[in-house]
Amino acid sequence: MIPTDAVVAKVDALPTLPAAVSRLAALHGSETTSASDFEDAIKPDPALTANLLKMANSAYFGLRREVDSVGQAVTVLGTKRVWEAAVTAGFSKTIPDRIPGYEVDSAVFWKHCIAVAILSERLSSQMELRTPKLTFTAGLLHDIGKLAIGSFLTVEATLVLSRMRTDEMDFVAAEREVLGTDHAEVGATVADKWGLPEAIGVGARWHHCPDEVPNEEDQVLVDLVHVADALAHTLGYGADVGELARTLDQRAADRLELTVDCLELVACNTLEEIQQVSEVFAPSGGAGK
Repeated sequence: MIPTDAVVAKVDALPTLPAAVSRLAALHGSETTSASDFEDAIKPDPALTANLLKMANSAYFGLRREVDSVGQAVTVLGTKRVWEAAVTAGFSKTIPDRIPGYEVDSAVFWKHCIAVAILSERLSSQMELRTPKLTFTAGLLHDIGKLAIGSFLTVEATLVLSRMRTDEMDFVAAEREVLGTDHAEVGATVADKWGLPEAIGVGARWHHCPDEVPNEEDQVLVDLVHVADALAHTLGYGADVGELARTLDQRAADRLELTVDCLELVACNTLEEIQQVSEVFAPSGGAGK
């Protein structure tokens, strides 16, 4: 079992998101925010400015003219995409070359995060749902807890795998059995530590057990992230130590009225997008390569 104070220490030791992300989080949740407010929050951060322009000029958007200022980028992308770009760029800088304990390098982990973010939104759009505001970001950050407890899992990986084989546990249950917590629960702690909107922590906390979501208003968001996570693994994005025990909660699929045709269509139409976005903000560890 991991002592609580050891988990807290690991969370505290993680790299944090840029200050501009916190400023944009507040703006993103406000009803009175203007494009100029976003521009003012971004301009003082040269790295974020560069990444935002990189995204705006990427093949993903296929614009006919070059975007060369923050103001243009905000206008072209919209404040929602600017917020997502800021979080994506900031998050990529927190990822180590290899995620200890999960037997996955930065490239694989990064593509999985991007895949879940994009698939969450595309599933919602394909099913003509009223997409929750933070769906993309919740999908992107659903596995942030792995960054904090991976080193503990390294020590206990053999025991976790043993529990999965002999007791027929799924990976998250075995993780909790051995460590006393799991990456989903720790992910909610990281989201809170980083000062992110509450929905991000909710997505991280419940993405493996969508039936246990305490507040009904969060159900669609968590169901989308849960299904997108399973679909991402099915498509080959994110093989890790728990891959063989990854399952789709049929009740989440039923609540979304998900069909096989929908899954197939979304899968076919997002592969190129996942590749392009993962390349734009690839971490130094090699994601997207």
